[in-house]
Amino acid sequence: MRKLDLVDKKILLELDTNARASFSEVGKKASIGKNNVQYRIKRLVEDGVIKKFVTQFSLGKLGLFLGKIYLQLAGLNVEKEKELYSYLLKDKRIIWVAKTEGRWDLMIGAYVESIKQLNIIKADFFKKYEKYVTSYDVVFVVDGYTSQRTYLLNKKTFSKTIGGIMYEERIEIDKKDKKILHLIANNARFNYVDIAKNMSMNIKTVQRRIKDLETNGVIQGYVTFLDTKTIGYNFFKLCIYLQNYESKSNPFLRYCMGLPNVVHVIESLGPWEVELEIETETLQDFYNLTHEIRNKFPDIIKKTESVIISDEMKLEFFPEWY
Repeated sequence: MRKLDLVDKKILLELDTNARASFSEVGKKASIGKNNVQYRIKRLVEDGVIKKFVTQFSLGKLGLFLGKIYLQLAGLNVEKEKELYSYLLKDKRIIWVAKTEGRWDLMIGAYVESIKQLNIIKADFFKKYEKYVTSYDVVFVVDGYTSQRTYLLNKKTFSKTIGGIMYEERIEIDKKDKKILHLIANNARFNYVDIAKNMSMNIKTVQRRIKDLETNGVIQGYVTFLDTKTIGYNFFKLCIYLQNYESKSNPFLRYCMGLPNVVHVIESLGPWEVELEIETETLQDFYNLTHEIRNKFPDIIKKTESVIISDEMKLEFFPEWY
């Protein structure tokens, strides 16, 4: 486990807020010089704490939505399990593969333009592995919000959110904009000069195009993807079945977004209405938080189901096929 000191935590929180923050900007917040910031970020990347810097997009603006399939599995021997995961990791249509423990054993996700497209992905998978699937649930993301990891500094303030990933008016973008999105998707700390060289374009043109993508909401922010296991945190998903649920204006969502250990709040279309993605140091901390949420809103929460995500094997923030 990588031990973080206070300065490391301050740096991570600033990069979690804006992955494109300069060394000088981060240094001011962390009260250290920019050279020290640069060194520490390099170490955090080398030690595997920071996996990558990610550009976050509005799916709705791109005409996409996120469909997920949660599966219970049985009867897989070691060799067949290895084959199954190899299949999922190689399938370019699938952007998320996670091993889990609890209600489900496997979670997969794909950015698609239609329900039919997701059904084809499911059918292809089931042709090969249906006999190992005992049950499954299909879930579509209605909207999603990303919050800062305020737990790093024991803060209890409402955090910045990135939302509106769905139900947005589609923006038509050209091939050059699409190429830019591919180049910066997993490289949020990109250099405009490098992008311009790759695109054989003038740097001012690249800057203008990216600025336009930010202004029209295609690009919603720049976040840092951490391997929380390396700093001693577990990653949980809590699925919440609601009753008398009105809309995103419901105080329930606002409450969840203000909880320090809740990093994603997801409105879902499926068997349940809301998913929370939670990072805590211990299983007991997760149970305590779950009970706190249930006790705060007993009138609207019917039941909850939870899993621990033991291995996030694949996670992409932009479809390779797009």
